[in-house]
Amino acid sequence: MQYKTRNERKRKFPFGLILLLLALGFIAMAGISINKIRNGQDGFLTNLWQPDISIESDPYLDGNPIALDVPSGVTSVLLLGSDIDDYGSSRTDVMLLLVMNTKTSQFHLFSFPRDLWVNIPGVGEQRLNTAYPFGGYQLLSDTLALNFGFRPDHYAMINFDGFKEVIEALDGVDVEITKQSEDECFSNDAHWCVWEPGTWTMNAHEALWYVRARKNSSDFERTRKAQEVVKAMVEKALQPTSLPNLGNVYSAIKRNVVTDMSITDGFLYFVPISKYFGGPDISNYRITETDAVPGMTSGGASVLFPNISSIQTVLKQALWIE
Repeated sequence: MQYKTRNERKRKFPFGLILLLLALGFIAMAGISINKIRNGQDGFLTNLWQPDISIESDPYLDGNPIALDVPSGVTSVLLLGSDIDDYGSSRTDVMLLLVMNTKTSQFHLFSFPRDLWVNIPGVGEQRLNTAYPFGGYQLLSDTLALNFGFRPDHYAMINFDGFKEVIEALDGVDVEITKQSEDECFSNDAHWCVWEPGTWTMNAHEALWYVRARKNSSDFERTRKAQEVVKAMVEKALQPTSLPNLGNVYSAIKRNVVTDMSITDGFLYFVPISKYFGGPDISNYRITETDAVPGMTSGGASVLFPNISSIQTVLKQALWIE
């Protein structure tokens, strides 16, 4: 006896399709969450790496009449430069605040002159660049909170040898010089170098000299030059053409930078690649002679006496407060 069998294809449960839909859903939720976090809001991803966030009272900001109300979506990193390998005892001759508005992906740079005469908690009146060797980043952060009404979100510290290594990893930088600069140097027979306004390609040694030269430069001039070089570094690192070299730059940073930031922080706040195809938008803000008056202490030291109100006016612009 012959039996007819129906040639039917067995129906399979679409596991692959369901997994794909779940993956797409997770990616969409992650994108929405990351965007919320970047704009200063809570996102579900926050609970993955910050399950228990407790807000403690800040002894130097709570009740401080000059405390600044930094808006959500604004993140700041204090960039510190030192000339000594021992990070625990070195002075921070470069103190540059890198501020990012995560809502617009704009950058602001703000410099603190090293010779600002401030009240360091537990120490007394001293130059600002001595706060770090007295008590590390915590004391420097406390000093900024007490004297200027704000505390940076993160910090990153590098010595000058490491600074050169990062410049080398970037294969030099194109620095836009806004004012003629001339100072003692040792790269020519005259032992004197002059940089005219314009865009100059600098190697690691030239960039370090430009930032550090001080025989013919004031503290205000050095903060301007440091901003110009750091701006050039950020712009080059975030250019799409630099992506193939990003691994070398990251390795140089990892070897030489001491920071409290994680890769996650960098991804969330400082590397929104999709918005940088036209290059990052960076603006500079500086303290001038009207914001900090040169003078002498009772002990005969040359310092800068800060006008707190005037400095805060500039800080508010740098922090998108007004």
